[in-house]
Amino acid sequence: MENRTYIDWHTHTIYSDGLDSPDTVVRNSKFKGIESLAITDHDTLEGYWEAVPEAAKWRIELVPGVEVSTRVYHILGLGIDPKNPEFNAFLEKVQGLQAKVCEQRIEKLQAAGYPITMEKLKDAFPKSRIGKYNIFMAMVQDEACSEMMMKEYGNFPPRDMFRKIFGTQGIAGKIENKYFVRAGEAIAEIHKAGGIAIVAHPFKQADNPENLDSLVEKGLDGLEIQPNYGKDNDPFLEYARSRGLPVTYGSDSHGATLDRPLLGRGENLLDTESFFARREAYA
Repeated sequence: MENRTYIDWHTHTIYSDGLDSPDTVVRNSKFKGIESLAITDHDTLEGYWEAVPEAAKWRIELVPGVEVSTRVYHILGLGIDPKNPEFNAFLEKVQGLQAKVCEQRIEKLQAAGYPITMEKLKDAFPKSRIGKYNIFMAMVQDEACSEMMMKEYGNFPPRDMFRKIFGTQGIAGKIENKYFVRAGEAIAEIHKAGGIAIVAHPFKQADNPENLDSLVEKGLDGLEIQPNYGKDNDPFLEYARSRGLPVTYGSDSHGATLDRPLLGRGENLLDTESFFARREAYA
């Protein structure tokens, strides 16, 4: 008999580009009715480790998870061994590549007169995987940067300021050199760490579901459905069903910064025992 569980297996905390602490995400998920939670910060497991005692306190299952940034797709690693040294070394590699991207964005911001530096960014987020939203948050914290942003975008709320500065047409939106691992490498590393590889929010990166065929050939295990995006998921759900691929459910919540609330109880039911049984293939 199926043992179906309400899940939210895609959430972010202050250890990547979210605004909430891991403890807050755990508590809020518990009271939304979630029974199984994955904190999937970008390229780091710091948030997972901090959430472990809080999850035990509230009796909510905490699945070790991470969202790996690759050239085109974001790959969720679910149920990985968080102590696996090779996998943690891989995540450090990815973090280093993302830091190189941040350096380029900061150079563009400095050229525009913003007094932001890598040192200020690292001081603001000493244990976090840093990306463009971390740069923005560090600028909001920094008095001189904040004053400059207010002069230029004073009538905009912070989320719109971010789009103005880091959007496609923004000062630091486009960069010349992007550094990423390939999706196939991410999938392989997730498998070696005993995890399941799921493509996150495929509707954001794939023009049509058939584009995912190459990922499936590389060993992709399944697709994510994000209920917050409604019908955007439909073609990909049909694709998964036609190919016998499992689906997971996630909010992609980042806290107040984005309109992606944590999941409650709806379509996000999964037989988690059967889902993780496939890990035996990678043992």
